[in-house]
Amino acid sequence: MKIRHDAESGAIYIKLREGRPDHTEDFSEKADVYVDVDPEGYVVGLEALSFGDLAQAIEEHGGELDIPDRLEILR
Repeated sequence: MKIRHDAESGAIYIKLREGRPDHTEDFSEKADVYVDVDPEGYVVGLEALSFGDLAQAIEEHGGELDIPDRLEILR
């Protein structure tokens, strides 16, 4: 796992596995947190627009951020 923080925008990028994102899906109802998904539905990364948004998403998920390995592709 690799974590990158953009100090200028405040965005946080967490790369979970190798792969190229095909699209991004919303992962939080109240915060700007998204998962990057490859063409086969595997989650390759997580994006949060701030540490506050990441904390909000963790709170929404009961204090643990359990990111699925794969999502059903909704298109």
